[in-house]
Amino acid sequence: MKTLKTISKIVIVSLIMISFTASAQNNNSIGRQFYDAFQKGDFDKFDDIIHQDVVTISSGSYQNANGIEALKTWAKGFLTAFSARIDLVDELETKNRGFIAVNLNWKHVGDFFGMPPTGREGTSVEYLIYKIKDGKISEIRAADLSLDLVTYMKESGFPVRMGMHPEPLIKGIERRPMNH
Repeated sequence: MKTLKTISKIVIVSLIMISFTASAQNNNSIGRQFYDAFQKGDFDKFDDIIHQDVVTISSGSYQNANGIEALKTWAKGFLTAFSARIDLVDELETKNRGFIAVNLNWKHVGDFFGMPPTGREGTSVEYLIYKIKDGKISEIRAADLSLDLVTYMKESGFPVRMGMHPEPLIKGIERRPMNH
């Protein structure tokens, strides 16, 4: 009887693992398509998966990077200037939102919108949180888990956006005293 239970557990775990592996290998989510296009430098693919009026919020944006053409310009500049290898770490997507987590393995080898190359290199963990509207990405928020790249950019004189306040899903309890 114990042997049958053990075999059943092994079969169930194996089926679950096969299911997760198959889903990861065949993942065609919008987030995965965005990751694939970005890391390959296939920016024409953006037209199929990103809304024309996409809103991009990132501390590493050189200017208002809203709209698909601004995003393409930024992405091309970033990949060229930072010679980045982008490793997919995690992903999750629902009907109207998702996220991808990546490791950016970078080396500053070219000009980045006026920021001259220094040869400095590092690894940054980034979460790209996105919203989906009409089957395309309509908003991208970059959350820097490790500030390696952002700190370097700020130290190098790049105008890093500060004081950003993303719209929360649920607003937490305000603990600071209110001025009356």
